[in-house]
Amino acid sequence: MKPVCVIILNYGTPDMTIASAQSVLPQIESLGGELVVVDNCSPDNSAAQLSQWAETLGPDQAVTLVLSPVNGGYAAGNNLGIEAGNAEFYVLLNSDTIVRPGAIAALLGAMQRDPNIGLAGPQMLDEQGQPAISRFRHPRPLSEFVEATGLDFFYRKFRHAVVPVMADEDDTEIEWLGFPCIMLRGAMVDALGKLDDRYFMYFEDTAYCRKAHKAGWTLKYCRDAAVEHFCGKSSNIEDHAAAHRRLPPYYYASRTRYFKSHYGTGGYIIANFLWYLGRMVNFGRTLALRPPKKTCAWRAKDIWTSQDIPKP
Repeated sequence: MKPVCVIILNYGTPDMTIASAQSVLPQIESLGGELVVVDNCSPDNSAAQLSQWAETLGPDQAVTLVLSPVNGGYAAGNNLGIEAGNAEFYVLLNSDTIVRPGAIAALLGAMQRDPNIGLAGPQMLDEQGQPAISRFRHPRPLSEFVEATGLDFFYRKFRHAVVPVMADEDDTEIEWLGFPCIMLRGAMVDALGKLDDRYFMYFEDTAYCRKAHKAGWTLKYCRDAAVEHFCGKSSNIEDHAAAHRRLPPYYYASRTRYFKSHYGTGGYIIANFLWYLGRMVNFGRTLALRPPKKTCAWRAKDIWTSQDIPKP
């Protein structure tokens, strides 16, 4: 059994995947670990590029390439990587990341020092190398209202429902850590099972953290581990959201599954109506001659998307 297995999931981003792999390989080698690269049935020539790259590494490199016959989504793809590895700890790493030196060792050290830690995450850095939001609270029905208002007053009043944990808040507010880079204890995965692949993409991370916490595992935010994340480059969701374009159905299907799973059908309905209420409050900005905050196109309709839509 290896001490650590790093898993990189690729979908149509072979150049980024190779760059991410090359940033972390020296750390994996120094720790006696292994790297698993999963191609999630990319529609381009990713499989060929990744195979050629792996061949250049030579037989002594502990690198495994897994070619999925289908694109089952983020959770399903990473689960294939976990199945292909054999380690005490697993690191799920987005393809749009560069791992700074020492990051994997720092995460591993934190986990080894405290057997109660089930998940550990690094400080994420943006494209300019500045600290990015890495810590979060679980989304709640009230979170939908606060976000939809877009008003600082409600962000201050209902801070416990604001999903991102801001820089001025301490680690006691953390309820989940983002999964662009996350270390999972193998024993925890054995006990809880792998990621819920009914989530095609999004919300599987907060759902898994809730499951881990319920089972008694704790989270660890490691400030001495740093990973650069070129946010949104491995999927187009962030670009769509920033441009207020319509998000794909699978995003809303995952949202629906999350709220129904953790708050019941009633909680899901309340969350949606709280979002509508927040939008009504937001449009009240026009009374002060201020334009309302924009939201993604068709969101008012799409929040009712079924959790059982076919996967793309």
